[in-house]
Amino acid sequence: MAVFEQPLNEKTRLFIRLSYLMKRFRYHIDNPTPENCQAAVVILLELYSLSSRLDVKNAALHVLDFQTQAVRQVEGVQGVDEVRAARILTKLEEKSKQLYSFRGQLGQHLKSHHFLNILRQRASIAGGINSLDVPLFNYWLNKPSEKRVADLQDWAKPYKIAFEAIELLMELIYQGGEVQEVTAEGGFYQSSLSPDRDYQMLSIELPSDSHVYPEISAGKQRFSVRFVDAIELEERGKQIIDNVDFTLTLYSF
Repeated sequence: MAVFEQPLNEKTRLFIRLSYLMKRFRYHIDNPTPENCQAAVVILLELYSLSSRLDVKNAALHVLDFQTQAVRQVEGVQGVDEVRAARILTKLEEKSKQLYSFRGQLGQHLKSHHFLNILRQRASIAGGINSLDVPLFNYWLNKPSEKRVADLQDWAKPYKIAFEAIELLMELIYQGGEVQEVTAEGGFYQSSLSPDRDYQMLSIELPSDSHVYPEISAGKQRFSVRFVDAIELEERGKQIIDNVDFTLTLYSF
């Protein structure tokens, strides 16, 4: 099945973007060839760019603190799994403590890093990060793979801690999914969001052999889905006029 996710607020969008980058980063350093280490450096520069423009740390701390208070409020309530609640609370408090231990924004430790600053200046040039134009980069790439991995892990340490906290929050979001089987009549579907739920994200699931994809427009109160024909990728797709059956999931804390 093909799953299309749509965040319903900027914090969730930010969390998904950071998770996407960190998963790619981990993939490359798991096989630390020079080419993969170069790809990991490029992703690290993207992480720095993301965290220098958006306050990832405070966004994660805000949601962690909110969820910690929510779990504390349901402790002792009849029907609540106290063991599971205590386990979640411990994880939330642990991740909050780790994030609070870093002063300033994530990535601040890289701001005056000579080597990475050189690469960041070259990143805006197509093919600019290479061994020919940046001898220092060539020097680093020729270091043993263990040294390169150790450097990358050290530079990415704050992002790793933020990623672990965000993965915990995303796990809580995914556990609160409401699944519906619905039909978009004439290729269009619209619905309101209940004001009683704190929705974070929605997803649309289609068969993997489907020739359509959803264009989703969402706000705090409602969302709409327009299904577009994607057979010819070189041309702009048009909204289809056939009915489309799909699985809709709304996620909330």
